[in-house]
Amino acid sequence: MKNHESPYINKRKKTIEFYIHLQAASHVSLAGTFNHWAQDELNMQSVNKDFWKIEIPMLPHGKYYYKFFIDDRMWMEDIENPLREPDGVTGWNSILTI
Repeated sequence: MKNHESPYINKRKKTIEFYIHLQAASHVSLAGTFNHWAQDELNMQSVNKDFWKIEIPMLPHGKYYYKFFIDDRMWMEDIENPLREPDGVTGWNSILTI
């Protein structure tokens, strides 16, 4: 189902693809410093019952922090991305560098 690591910078299409495997989620969105942590803007698509993806336009060069927001109640870092830093609370922010 997934062809690339998450996040995947697609230079040819000038997009960035994010993927997450989650069981029993009904809604997943992507939020980060690139959209001011808005929880309701970047809704991920359910590809099958436990695989979600989203493709966003390429971002300017820089370092970005992001997380997934699950079922309007829980934040989760991108467990497939080993690049992360403490979020200042009790969890982690995943890092995307363009």
